[in-house]
Amino acid sequence: MDMTTVLAKSASRGTSITLAEHTRNVLQAARTMFGTAEMPTHLSMHWMRFFGLAPDNLGPFLSNLWLAATFHDIGKANSGYQRLVRQQGEQVIRHEHLSALLLWQAPLQDWLRAHEPKGVDYEVVISAVVSHHLKANDETFAQPLVDSERAAVRVLALTSDIAAVLCEAARVLSDPVPDVACLDGLWGFSDRLYTAREAFLGAMHRFKRSIERDGNRQRLLLSVKAALICADSAGSAVLRMGRGLDEWLAMAFDQPLLTPADVDNLIIAPRVQQLERAGSWGGFHDFQLAVAELGSRALLLSGCGTGKTLAAWKWVQAQLKTHEARRLVFLYPTRATATEGFRDYVAWAGPEAAALSHGTSQYDLVGMFDSPEDRRFGGDYTVQDRLFALGYWHRCAFSATVDTFMAFMSNSYASICMLPVLAESVVVIDEAHSFDRAMFRALERFLGFFDVPVLCMTASMPANRLTVLHEHSGLEVFPRDSQRFADLERQSSAPRYRVYQCNESEAYGHAQHAVEAGERVLWVVNTVARSQDITHKLKEKLGKRTAVYCYHSRFRLQDRRQRHVEAISAFRSAAGPCILVCTQVCEMSLDLDADVLITETAPVTALIQRMGRCCRQPLPTDGRIGIVYCYQPADAKPYTKDQLDEGDGFVRELGTKSAVTQANLASYLEQMPDSDTILVGGFAGFLDSSWYAMAREDAFREGDDYTVDCVLDSDLDAYLAARAQSSSLATGFIVPVPSRFSRAEGRLGTFPRVAPMARYDEQLGFLTAEV
Repeated sequence: MDMTTVLAKSASRGTSITLAEHTRNVLQAARTMFGTAEMPTHLSMHWMRFFGLAPDNLGPFLSNLWLAATFHDIGKANSGYQRLVRQQGEQVIRHEHLSALLLWQAPLQDWLRAHEPKGVDYEVVISAVVSHHLKANDETFAQPLVDSERAAVRVLALTSDIAAVLCEAARVLSDPVPDVACLDGLWGFSDRLYTAREAFLGAMHRFKRSIERDGNRQRLLLSVKAALICADSAGSAVLRMGRGLDEWLAMAFDQPLLTPADVDNLIIAPRVQQLERAGSWGGFHDFQLAVAELGSRALLLSGCGTGKTLAAWKWVQAQLKTHEARRLVFLYPTRATATEGFRDYVAWAGPEAAALSHGTSQYDLVGMFDSPEDRRFGGDYTVQDRLFALGYWHRCAFSATVDTFMAFMSNSYASICMLPVLAESVVVIDEAHSFDRAMFRALERFLGFFDVPVLCMTASMPANRLTVLHEHSGLEVFPRDSQRFADLERQSSAPRYRVYQCNESEAYGHAQHAVEAGERVLWVVNTVARSQDITHKLKEKLGKRTAVYCYHSRFRLQDRRQRHVEAISAFRSAAGPCILVCTQVCEMSLDLDADVLITETAPVTALIQRMGRCCRQPLPTDGRIGIVYCYQPADAKPYTKDQLDEGDGFVRELGTKSAVTQANLASYLEQMPDSDTILVGGFAGFLDSSWYAMAREDAFREGDDYTVDCVLDSDLDAYLAARAQSSSLATGFIVPVPSRFSRAEGRLGTFPRVAPMARYDEQLGFLTAEV
């Protein structure tokens, strides 16, 4: 096999790219994105601020980035990798691990260290190189990928591609290329690779200890590591961009600064006009206008239905008076809430500016604006799938799940690729109360390390989390006293609920009595199986005279979207009584107003969110009171017994009051004892991994991976046909299924898996038990 030409990637559509070409593309991307010390780009200055680096760190940042970009793939010049990309064999060692070991050798190490007085940080360069695929740690570094004690690779150090790479580095350093002939030849895992690996790991462990005591060097390291990943991603995508790299990147990062007038014209004014047409606009409240006076780090605490979202957009508008930003990012905890935020607000900015970003966003956009009367009708808000995260770099207004932008804290590759957008942004994080412990710890570390304007907002927040965000993260809490604002005070003190305890058997009677009175009932349970069982029993009891809907997470996406529309429409229409039985997904994903809430006992914050879907009017009219019934579930899962005990105590306390207000709920939360642990200073892979990085080493969300994405066996051919056409409709066939009901299917690869249609019902979802 001819290896005089070193390939960087397998041939795509008949086109091969060499190591020298790929290296030049990545260097070009780095220089176009971040500029030079003499002519920095807008992005580079935002990048320095975001990572907490003073402007005089720009020169060292750029030098180390350029060197890392130059050397990041030199390890591809080995016989195993070249056989792999030519489809003639398998890889023996990860190429970026070998890149680091080659840099560790005397010719290159001595060359780079000689320039340390000029700002070159050798350990920063080598750390960025070894971790740029997020697959390096102590256990995996430079380990053989084949089962052979005699495994070895031949390093191709004397090829023209390596010579070209060294010439690029020489231009960065203004220094002649060293002789690297000693690197050429056979490297075995039992000798040369083993010796280099042990020496490298020992030195990098010492580097990790030293950098923990040097905050500025740590920030430089992280800024270079992230920038290399982004530049490599852009340089690798050049064949998919459809235009020149410089032009494509300029369109993404040479956007004008956003102004307060932009926010008003693009988002706030169109949303207000929509509310006016619906007859639900009465002007801005005093507290919404006061939110605009908050600083760059704040926490907005306000009950459901008080107008927090518009208040947040007023804050964004005000921030642009004092902070330069080219992007607006609104983050939500769930896909459904992100989609609603996009539909109601962000999409008004238009298809060239607005983006919806989450795991199923491309599917959710299909048919979203299907009314010719809507000015957004016909707009193409999708991005190019083949560009992955980079497809969003050209947009300036985002509605996204929090994972899209903040999972980089757990070394998510796609989220790291969104950092150039995040660094130029003003950020709002909604429903912060709903974050599990892992997400909340990541939020606390994010707020403490990075410099970007952030407004967190929520209807309620436990006292211990409030303390963390206020005292540790420096968020200004607003309002401290709702009595300052007459509108908020009226809403928070209005009698809103009567709360009763019952058992499950009695709950059926309460539901039947409510629908006979023409009322809308929301019944919330803690597991999918119980939601399906209760839906089935209610349909048997009530017959066809009352509409009973079921909503949870285990529907095919196309069916879940239909169930969502049906439920919302039923609650908003005047057609008659209805019952919606659902799981925790209602706590944030459903914007509806029930007359009666029946719920299983749950954690206090979950119960408050569920109550927020009952008697939701800002000011209840005509003496309206929401009725809440709470009963103990058959078992505690997915919660703990302690959490349910806390919820039970909460319900008992509310039951002593003749009427419950939002102020009562907030007061109870403030007095709750601490139950969360390790809310401050938890491990964050991106910040704490030093020289290495492993994607998903610490999960951004807690979870037991109970379900896996599946395609029903009856949908398999249709799914494969849609996927072959790269159609977003393929996503509509996906259904989350408990793993024990799934099986592998060769035509699908590792994921998704296949699940039996015999266990699926379009109205109830995937069934794990008979109902």
